[in-house]
Amino acid sequence: MRKIQLIIIILLIISSNINAQQIGDYKPSLKKYGLGKMRKAPKKIFISTFNVHFEIYKEALDVKTASQGIRNTQKGKATARAAVGLEGIAPTDVQLSVDKLYQEYIDLLKEGGYEIISLEEASKTKAYEGWNRSDGPYIIESGLPGVLVAVPTDYSFMYKKETKKGKKSNGNFRFEVPKLSKELDGAIIAQVDLYLVYSDSKEPFFKGNAAKVKILTDYRLASTFSVTAPKEAKKIKGFGSIGIAGAESVTNVTTKVAFYQGKTGLGSEAAYEGGIKSDLAIEGIIKKQKVVAYQAQGTSTPTSFAPYYSGIDLADRFSKNTTWIPVDSKKFAEGLYMACKKLLTEQTNGFLSSVK
Repeated sequence: MRKIQLIIIILLIISSNINAQQIGDYKPSLKKYGLGKMRKAPKKIFISTFNVHFEIYKEALDVKTASQGIRNTQKGKATARAAVGLEGIAPTDVQLSVDKLYQEYIDLLKEGGYEIISLEEASKTKAYEGWNRSDGPYIIESGLPGVLVAVPTDYSFMYKKETKKGKKSNGNFRFEVPKLSKELDGAIIAQVDLYLVYSDSKEPFFKGNAAKVKILTDYRLASTFSVTAPKEAKKIKGFGSIGIAGAESVTNVTTKVAFYQGKTGLGSEAAYEGGIKSDLAIEGIIKKQKVVAYQAQGTSTPTSFAPYYSGIDLADRFSKNTTWIPVDSKKFAEGLYMACKKLLTEQTNGFLSSVK
């Protein structure tokens, strides 16, 4: 009997070590103010946001436009496009991890002595007047290129508008938070936004007469992240397509576990915004690799023997490289859970300790 117990203990220790090795060093960041006022606030919390975003596709583009150089050298247009996507991820696996994170978050708040305000109560406030209700669970496009968002089961929230692709937007909700807290008799408003990414676009230091893009893969919970994607030219009636060659859309996002309370002017009287100083690595799930697309420009230089440019040499050139990475769905979801749990647990406990 003792031998069996010893074996079980050893296996648990090994399992714990393996799990600990799957995520990197956790380095928390924190912005806070007015916590003295938050300590006096009612022990009530409304969770206005709980979103887990995860990247599944990344595309990068570089364009060298046609130009004229020294000694009348002509350079043709060159385009390089690279893309990396994940395949094999089952939405059900991700949903289970997100549901588990949400339930543990709720349990922590309740253990800390807080009552969770229902959406039914919060939706009656003027802050949410004209807004719509959405109920989880679901995983849809987030509105950010290549990024999906998961909303937990048994979680509902309010949204202001919905895009054609189904993204539910809150507009400038940061201005509504203080109003909402005031209308809920000074209750704390909680917001959770977590971003799991795997791509990292690197601008080559030297490209010469060529278009070149490079995408590195590195699965992690991002501290901050710039979601970039090629910006397609817009079609304008009577003018055709208008756009800048090689232009990209850029959206900056931040992972945070935040709590706000009260209202003063347009802002909150008190805030606790927890995040991470640097990305939290998730090891051994997505193979680290580099995807590169490269295309040299065609060139032609006139001489006394060949005074005319070659149309063939200066023709537009295009190269692309698309890579699909097979991923173990359950391991992907487990890594997502482990990294998010670390941040969510540490920062929520930090908040609860700060307002005792």
